[in-house]
Amino acid sequence: MNELNELDHQLTLAINGSNSLFWDNVMYTVTNTFSWSVVIVTLLVIIFKNNTLKEVIMIYVTMALLIFVADRICSGLVKPMVARWRPAQDPQLMYFVDVVRNYRGGRFGFFSGHACNTMCMAVFLSWLLRSPKITITLLFWSLTTTFTRLYLGVHYLGDVIVGFLVGAVLGCLFYWVMERFVHPLIGMKRFISEQFTSSGYLKSDMDTFMTIIFFNYICVIIFAMTLGIG
Repeated sequence: MNELNELDHQLTLAINGSNSLFWDNVMYTVTNTFSWSVVIVTLLVIIFKNNTLKEVIMIYVTMALLIFVADRICSGLVKPMVARWRPAQDPQLMYFVDVVRNYRGGRFGFFSGHACNTMCMAVFLSWLLRSPKITITLLFWSLTTTFTRLYLGVHYLGDVIVGFLVGAVLGCLFYWVMERFVHPLIGMKRFISEQFTSSGYLKSDMDTFMTIIFFNYICVIIFAMTLGIG
């Protein structure tokens, strides 16, 4: 266990930080949930547009419960119980960690809430939307968002891996419960069309959603360049 822990420390330090103010700004911006507000609003609009009111309510409620449960398991149960220091807070490691804007996060970091929350939503939405390119885009979003936590030195690699695993399980579980028990009609949709995904979402809306996500990345990069100039 000590050898595994030491390897986790070394890999985390290898990933953490850089000598680039530009990348510091990018990672610091991407890690902030507020920077994804436009993407979240777009997603909610697409769900509203492609479902009946009853389905919309069930999906919104399930997503809210999913995030709430994921957060409570992570921050409310596991983090205080395991009490593993974040790299930037660990007395034995904190002086070796590159810190951006003095951001060190809370005391404990096992497991990563960012990894768990983004992965559970990526998996849940992948099942819901049933679009291969959206699935790839969502996984890319989860991976890049979570990478910022390693870069900023507020999580170990092990924190992130466990967070991904827990998030994937929760995403599958909540979709399965919604499909089987809460609103079975959602799982009965099986469209075969050039205009719709198999779950009944307009493919043009999927293209819009994917465009918004990558446009958001571009905005983050431009914002980081602006901060660099300042």
